Formats: sequence, structure tokens, C-alpha cells
Amino acid sequence: MKKLIFMILTVLSVLMVPMYVVADTYPSKTTTDKTVSQEKLQPENDTQKRETGQPEEKKQELDEIEKARQALQYGLESEILEVINKVDKRDFETLQGDFNRLFMETKSPAVREGLFGLYQKYNNTQLTDAAVAVLEAYEAQQRTLVKAVLSYLATVKPELSSGLNEALQKILTQNAAEYGVETVSVLGEIGGNEEASFLVEYFDNLTIDDAKQELILKQTIMAALEKLHSEDTRTFLLNRAQDENENIYVRSSAVAGLAQMGKPDIVPLLAEFFEQPEPQLREAAIRGAASFDTDETRKLILQGFKDSYYKVRLEALKTVQKTKMQEAASYVLYRAKYDPTDAVRFAAIETLAVLNTAEGNTWLAEIFRDSKKSEKLRVTILSAALKHNSTALAADLDTVVLATVADKKQKKLRYEFGKEIAKIENTATAEICKAFLQSDDVLTKSIGLDMFKTNAPSDARTLVEAIARDEKQGALQRRAQRLLE
Repeated sequence: MKKLIFMILTVLSVLMVPMYVVADTYPSKTTTDKTVSQEKLQPENDTQKRETGQPEEKKQELDEIEKARQALQYGLESEILEVINKVDKRDFETLQGDFNRLFMETKSPAVREGLFGLYQKYNNTQLTDAAVAVLEAYEAQQRTLVKAVLSYLATVKPELSSGLNEALQKILTQNAAEYGVETVSVLGEIGGNEEASFLVEYFDNLTIDDAKQELILKQTIMAALEKLHSEDTRTFLLNRAQDENENIYVRSSAVAGLAQMGKPDIVPLLAEFFEQPEPQLREAAIRGAASFDTDETRKLILQGFKDSYYKVRLEALKTVQKTKMQEAASYVLYRAKYDPTDAVRFAAIETLAVLNTAEGNTWLAEIFRDSKKSEKLRVTILSAALKHNSTALAADLDTVVLATVADKKQKKLRYEFGKEIAKIENTATAEICKAFLQSDDVLTKSIGLDMFKTNAPSDARTLVEAIARDEKQGALQRRAQRLLE
């Protein structure tokens, strides 16, 4: 019986197989419809791929400028501030109309503060009238916004209108403790004789409960009077300078301001200040000596290179840069070689580039070539030469920098060299730009685009065009396309 049942089941299983096979060979209507639909869509998808150059499922990215415009118009405060904080000068100029509109429409103090910072960064006076309006109603504004406005005005230095002058003086008389330092700084940048006289009177009558705040504000007033160096304040400055009981920073600004008036009777006072034990007074004496060109002041400046206080040596270097005093070249070279303070050494290097002497140029080139010297020192030399005297490194520039492009071990130095080159407009780095653009290293190629953006060497354009066509370059492709617009 068991055998009979087993045989029946076997026969049934054999008979059912063809039925399943037949069923599988006739697709359902739903499957057929889907297949036809996909076949009909396929040519459209292929056409779309050819037109966009991208797969259908990958959305085409908006142009960076258009994305920024949309963020400025529709974005959250955080999105708007992200655009403001990241925009470069070229994009700022492209989007300036959008920024102007945003400033007029926004009610966000943070956004307005960010916009003042942006216009300050690119030294644009477009927001001057808006700044005056903020100051005229400063009591109703957020503290950080008022300070941002004052910082903006001190940087862009607009013409001092009667409305702006009135607003600044109102703030000083009503709320010196909160905004005094910033307000005085603006007057020091854009004021004239009348404002100098106002500051003198204000100094004499100034009283703040916090003694430290009062001293800081008085020092700021004196720094402003030094910048203004109005003849109307001569007697006041002379009294402050000669008062040995006065604060040394007040005295320093007073003597430097007197010197900028250019009257030779102040030279003996400069020599007297240089003999004082307080380094701030000696520094002021060197700063003041820059306004004269006499045997006595030149000797004073040279003595500044030997001062034990590094800021006095720095001031001597600044003075030589300003006056291009050739007789100081050997002093400058010594500082570049041996000064124990890096800030002084680097300032000396820049001064050597400015002076452009044969001995100085030879030393700069030797150190630039020497791979055993510190990277910071060599990068500083490159930066100084590109800014002031590219001929100093003309024979070595390509050789040294291109060697870093070929050597992976020098990648960090390559980046630092490249960043400096990209900062400074010059005509000497076309070959370097091309080498960076041809590198397989993404950051190196990116720096090459920065170089092209700054200097746009004509023979590097084809390389940028190649990057702009290459979809594999991603963000670099979009950057290259923007540069070619």
C-alpha cells in the first residue's frame, strides 16, 4: 500500500511541472505594462543624460552664485550669515545688489551686523548713510550692532558729514563708558582741526567712575590726536609730552603727534625721549623721527636697531621701510640674520626687499634656496619678494617652488608657497601656476586655481578650461567654470 501511494505522488509531481513552465512563459498584464513603460521611457532618459551630461537620478547642482542669491532672499538667519561670512571679494561685487537689498529689508540685528562687517572687509562705503542712521538712534540699537558700525566707519573712512559728526559727539557725551574708545577712533581717522580741538577739550574734562576705563579712553584720545596732528593742538600735546607725571602712553602719542607737524624744534625732544628708560618712550621717539630727514634723526633711527626692546627695533624697521633709508641696509641685514625675535627677523626680511640692495638680495636668494632653513623663513622671503621686489628671487623662484610640486615630502611647503603666490598679484609665477593646475593632488590643483584667479596668466587658461570640462573634478570643476566666466 505504501508503495502504491508513493508511485501516485511521483506521477502527479511529474504532470504538474509543465503547468508551471507554461505559466512562467506568459507574463501578467501588469508586468508587461511595466516593461513597455520602461522601454518607452528609456530613449527619454538617454536623451536627458546626453543633454545634462549627468545620470537622471543626480540633480543638477545650482550655480554657486544662484545658491547664494536664494539663501540671501529666502534663507534662515544662519544660512544668510554663512553666505556673508564666506563670500570672497569677486562674489561680493557680483552680489552687491543682493546685499544692498538684504540690508534694506532685514529686521535681524545679527544680519545687519554681519553686513557691516562684510562691507568693512572689502572697504566699501555703501553703508555710510545706514551707519549714520544707526548711530543717530544708538540707544535703541543692540550694543554689538553699534560697535560694528563704529568699527566699519573707522575702516572705510567716509567723509565726516555734519550728521555723522553730531552723532559721534552725542555718543561721546552721553555714553563714553560703553562706546567711547570706538567713537574716538572714528574721529581720529576722519576728523579735522575742529574735531581735534573738541577732543582736547573732551580729554581735559573727562571723568569716568572706572579709573581704568578712563585711562584707556584718554590713551585712545591721544592716539587719535597723534593721527590728526593738528597745529591747533600743539600747545596741549607739548604740555602732555613734557609732563613726567603723565601716563607714558599719553606722552608717547603726544611726542609722535608733535613730530608729525614737521617742525624741527621738536627733534631735541625726540632725542631726549630716546634716552628714557621706558621703552614706549623710545619707540615713540623712533616713530617721530620718521617725519624728519636730518643727520640727528637718521642717527637716532640707526640706534633704534640696537635697542634691547624688540618693539623699538620693529619701529626702526617700519621707519626705514617708510623712508627707504639706504644707509640702514647693513643694520637691517644684521637683524634679518641674527635677531632673537622672529617678528623682528621677518620685518627685517620685508625691509630688505623694500631697500633692494645687492647684498640684501643675495642673502634673500641664498636663504630661499637653502632647504635646510626653516619653512617659515623661506615662505616669508617669498612673500616679501613678491610684494616688494620679485627680481630678488627671479633666478630661483621657479626652480625652488617647482621642486616642491614634484616632491611629495615637501607637500606642506608646496602649499605654503602656493598660498603666498595666490595672495599677491605678480607676473613672475605663470609656470608655477601651470604646474599646480596639472598636479594630481586636489589641494595643489585648488591652489593653482587661486593663483589663476589672482594673476590669470594667459598660458594657464587652457588648463583651467580642461578642469572646467572634466566632470570628475567635482567642486574644482565648478570653481574653474566660475573663473572662466
